[in-house]
Amino acid sequence: MTSSVVADENGAAALEELLRSGPEDGVDAEQRLVVCGVSWGRYLAFDKKLGDDRPDPRLYYLDGELEIMSTSSEHERLKSWIGGFLEDYLLENGIETVTRGQATMRLDLKKAGAEPDLSYCIGQEKEFPDLVLEIALTSGGINKLEVYRRFNVVGIWFWRRNRVEIFRLDSSGQYQQTRTSALLPNLDLALVEHCLTLPTWQQARRAFRDAITKPK
Repeated sequence: MTSSVVADENGAAALEELLRSGPEDGVDAEQRLVVCGVSWGRYLAFDKKLGDDRPDPRLYYLDGELEIMSTSSEHERLKSWIGGFLEDYLLENGIETVTRGQATMRLDLKKAGAEPDLSYCIGQEKEFPDLVLEIALTSGGINKLEVYRRFNVVGIWFWRRNRVEIFRLDSSGQYQQTRTSALLPNLDLALVEHCLTLPTWQQARRAFRDAITKPK
């Protein structure tokens, strides 16, 4: 079994359950498993054995802790819709961007690895993105802020508790929460949050586009 790369039999059984489990109590949320005491080499071996073209599970690594996450349809909807809003905003405002999607990020020396929901380099291609998006419908897992701090990601967007939370990397190398994005300062977060409540993709996308293109 693939999960034996990172865990004993109990951990393997938990991983198998994670990957086949569905929504709990009708809530379409992510499923998470954190395995402790995983070496960097075992993390890489596990990732390789899972294969490159998998939609799930997603892997995060920090100092010997490996988070294995299976997403949901609601998770993917939110990721797609927010990504569409960001692309519309970037295009409308003439901001050159290199989209990185869910590309794996790794730093051996800092013992950190991540597969963000979406990621972007602003202006030009860089080794690591400037902006990442994480959809978090459930709590728990490893400390994502610490993971991304090790990559010096300037801005992190979390969608959780039905709102956008933005964290900005300050001059001391720590994250501070804010309601404005240093990278996209004129983007109205309330507009993003409102459009995500609309019933269809067409309505949401058109409402967002109409709002950002109307004369100031």
